[in-house]
Amino acid sequence: MKTVSVIGLGNRGTEYMRFIKAFHSKKVSIHSLCDIRQQALDDIAPKYSVPNERQYLSTKDFFAKGVVSDALIISTQDASHYEITKEAILTGYKMILLEKPVSGIKEEYIELRDLAKEHNVLLIICHVLRYSNYYGKIKEVISSGQIGDIVSINHTENVGYFHFAHSFVRGNWRDEFTSTPSILAKCCHDLDLISWFIDSPCTTVSSVGDLRYFKKENAPKGAAESCMGGCVARHDCPYDAEKLYITDPFYKATFIKYMKRTLTGKLKNSKEDIINALRYGEYGKCVFLNDNNVCDHQLVTMTFENGAVAVLNMNAFSEKMFRECHIVGTKGELIGYGEKLHMNIFGKKSVSLHTGAVQGTGHVEGDLRLIAGFVKLLCGENDDLTDITTIEATVESHNMALAAEESRKNGGKLIVL
Repeated sequence: MKTVSVIGLGNRGTEYMRFIKAFHSKKVSIHSLCDIRQQALDDIAPKYSVPNERQYLSTKDFFAKGVVSDALIISTQDASHYEITKEAILTGYKMILLEKPVSGIKEEYIELRDLAKEHNVLLIICHVLRYSNYYGKIKEVISSGQIGDIVSINHTENVGYFHFAHSFVRGNWRDEFTSTPSILAKCCHDLDLISWFIDSPCTTVSSVGDLRYFKKENAPKGAAESCMGGCVARHDCPYDAEKLYITDPFYKATFIKYMKRTLTGKLKNSKEDIINALRYGEYGKCVFLNDNNVCDHQLVTMTFENGAVAVLNMNAFSEKMFRECHIVGTKGELIGYGEKLHMNIFGKKSVSLHTGAVQGTGHVEGDLRLIAGFVKLLCGENDDLTDITTIEATVESHNMALAAEESRKNGGKLIVL
């Protein structure tokens, strides 16, 4: 039986733990837990039979015990990834699964890459979309040569108006200085996919975009700092927190309605807990009168060493969360919309490709397959690192994201990598 410890008991960390328990409990068990919130430990530890002596409120206390498990999952907030991962490597952990992004500072993720190599550490980054059947099928078709050499990729990340408001206006990723820019926090997935598909070093990047809508001058008349604090404009506002998190009916509700723990920090909540969290907490604040500063739309143009070009369009303003991708090759094209994929080979009939994607699951399928691959590597059942998202693969897409930000802040200046 292999063991895994987890630092960071938010949505991502606890999801990975659930998958381990549900699908791999005969091979892997949860050994130790670390989180800065006592409530999180109190809620989560009993579910995995983790005793008090293996629960930690600080990484200092956790690492003071040395290497206590066969592997480590780090799923804390973005800004803490570098310090915690560095300490994990220096403590002696040889297999680490790290939530993306690694860092918004180039010197930090380069140092982690070099440290992992020096200490023979398998540092895997959670670019979960690579592991999904849908994107795996796209990669398979490209690698087969059916559409020829890639000429261009046009990829759009439709974040969803409610998701963007939840995570990037009200939530933990609203401030690039305490987190990372939205093009890295949200779209390092997409940049990783583009890099993976083209399979050639990126040579230049240019980008434009800004924070256009979620700011004070766009607040409707009568807006208040809190949706539930006397706002007279809330009834016509799609971002009204009470509707999004409490009153929207099932057929209309988005996934954020069911993220009660995110609002309160507790696993079990009363209606009063939710109301108080919205009345006094971050998730009830007006999206126009908040302290957010990350872009709500951004366009990135890239060129690659093999001659291919790509465009990434990230925007907050869509009814649903979905990705679109148009990959043009010398012999054909792939057109992806959500979870549907079509292939046109020039001069032949268009075909719909079966991808094995589970409709409506988002990237949960990728999460499941990521953990399955992680467990196989941990248990010695697979030693093939082809297409595993190690830190080496991550450096390329992170470089692209930071170059995009440098370009954007300099009026779209062409950045040579």
